[in-house]
Amino acid sequence: MASLPETVQKPVTLGERVRAARRELGLSQAQLAGEELTKGFISQVEAGLVRPSLRSLQIIAGRLGRGIEYFVGDQPLTSTKRVHYHRVAAEAAVERSDWSAVRQEVDSAFRHTPTRRERGKLLRLLVSAELAAHETERAFEHVAEALAVLDPTADADDVAKLHYARGFAYVELGQLVAATDSFEAARDLVERHEIADPRLRSRILLALGTTYRRLDRTAKALATYESALALASRTSEFEVAARSHMGIAASLYDEGDLDGAIGAYERARGLLERMTDAALELSVLQSMASVSVDRGKLDVARDFADRCRSRALAIGDDRMAAVAETELARAALAAGDAASALSAATHAEGVLAEIHDDRQRASALRVVGAAHDALGQHPAADGAYREAIRLVTKIEHHADRAAIATEYARKLRARGETEAAYDMLELARGGANKA
Repeated sequence: MASLPETVQKPVTLGERVRAARRELGLSQAQLAGEELTKGFISQVEAGLVRPSLRSLQIIAGRLGRGIEYFVGDQPLTSTKRVHYHRVAAEAAVERSDWSAVRQEVDSAFRHTPTRRERGKLLRLLVSAELAAHETERAFEHVAEALAVLDPTADADDVAKLHYARGFAYVELGQLVAATDSFEAARDLVERHEIADPRLRSRILLALGTTYRRLDRTAKALATYESALALASRTSEFEVAARSHMGIAASLYDEGDLDGAIGAYERARGLLERMTDAALELSVLQSMASVSVDRGKLDVARDFADRCRSRALAIGDDRMAAVAETELARAALAAGDAASALSAATHAEGVLAEIHDDRQRASALRVVGAAHDALGQHPAADGAYREAIRLVTKIEHHADRAAIATEYARKLRARGETEAAYDMLELARGGANKA
């Protein structure tokens, strides 16, 4: 008599679920283990011989494309444990910039009624997602709520990160003095409580250096960037080191040391070549092009801008290709070729409008306005400048608004339109928008 086929059993234990999900994806135990775990560890988990830590389970779940709930969903876990699971999952999502997953995990944790302290930690993670989406007001609200429930001594790491996040929220609003205060509070907490997180320390210093520079506190900016660079170099934080070199370059540029700025940008680019970080490499090439235009080194500027544009197009980065094209337009305008500048900047502006990058679009419109003005096409120049001002006002980027309004005021004054020029200078100083 033929035997009946065995009944397919639904996986019940955590180990059985890991094995079933792995086989469903056609992965070997070694592939599932990756670099963080080992094949032997995965084998023991599947056999039920060991129970993975929460962090290890998060790695396994992420690699298998499943939420942690799939593996522990029918176990009699306390609400506290479930909140902890979701918080760790949200932290992992922050690390990979998966903001929708961050929100989903935080929402799931909130449904299990977290303690006040856990709620504060979850809100800190939610703030990261909100800042990434430019939801500045909500981020401010949640930072304040989290700071009200966390203990600066027991939760110094979280509190420092909240001050760091608040600093970026203030930067979004152009409130640089308040941003500096927040970054300084984060730095002081890290130092006072001896938080052993070199990445956090160096990133706080990097952000603080940038706000010092934008407040024209150049000497302090340079010292802070150099501290960030020293820390990043000791801990092999190449990205922070590269950004520190970029900050030093920008500070030297502010001091008028354009050759020093180019040298610092070159050092940043050298680090980025080791990292193969295309996004930062493009940023450095664009910055070098921009500084070279300001130095009057137009051939050098065109070379950097062309390299940036070609590299961006090769990797499908339309935004940076358009930003590089704006630098090419600036170089053409500086060389007296207003017609070529207008063509390039107009094309760049159209690309940036399609991808809704208002800040870079405003930069392109600024060149469009200057090119129209150089060609004597004043109504078109007015339209471009005023649209650029409208865009940076909408995103509350006050520094860019001041720069564009000041440049436009000079054009108006040169035409003899004194009253309109005065209005623009008032706008540049922070007055009401009369654009």
